[in-house]
Amino acid sequence: MTLSSEQRRVLRAFLRVVALAEPLQRQLAAEYGVSLGDLHAVRVLSHLGEVPVSRYGAELGLARSTITNLVDRLERADLVARIASPVDRRVTLVALTATGQRAVSATATVADSDAARRVLALGGTDQLALAELLEKVLAAEPDTGPATAFDGPDLEEAAGQADSPTDPEVATAATAGGPTR
Repeated sequence: MTLSSEQRRVLRAFLRVVALAEPLQRQLAAEYGVSLGDLHAVRVLSHLGEVPVSRYGAELGLARSTITNLVDRLERADLVARIASPVDRRVTLVALTATGQRAVSATATVADSDAARRVLALGGTDQLALAELLEKVLAAEPDTGPATAFDGPDLEEAAGQADSPTDPEVATAATAGGPTR
């Protein structure tokens, strides 16, 4: 697939923004043993309380096999525990452990991150517009699989990464402290 200059610009900007989350991912893993995705799942469970695994999966919008794998991973990390239902022995409940409850406190780590500061520096209207666009990205079903979207030699070339620091977008990212590659 050949990308237009506008498509390269959009993809390059998106990938650079995604890269802003990498330091936060590393910090969450080091301090709490969770990824951003796992933190979201733990926070959802903190709001739900002790619930059947099926309901937890429904709240997260996950298929049965996917929620099973997620709960397995969170259980191995001691963030959640499976509990037999006292009412219906066919039902397995999932609940946060003490470690999971501590991980929920990582919200402050997220709020204090460089990524959060950059997003929150936008005006309220821009924040809402960004949220709406990102929600559309998450909901979009691509016409082709990810392997065919980048038929070039590498992701940087497909995304149109510049080899020259004179590229205005790369120079702007470098002076703003953001990743350029």
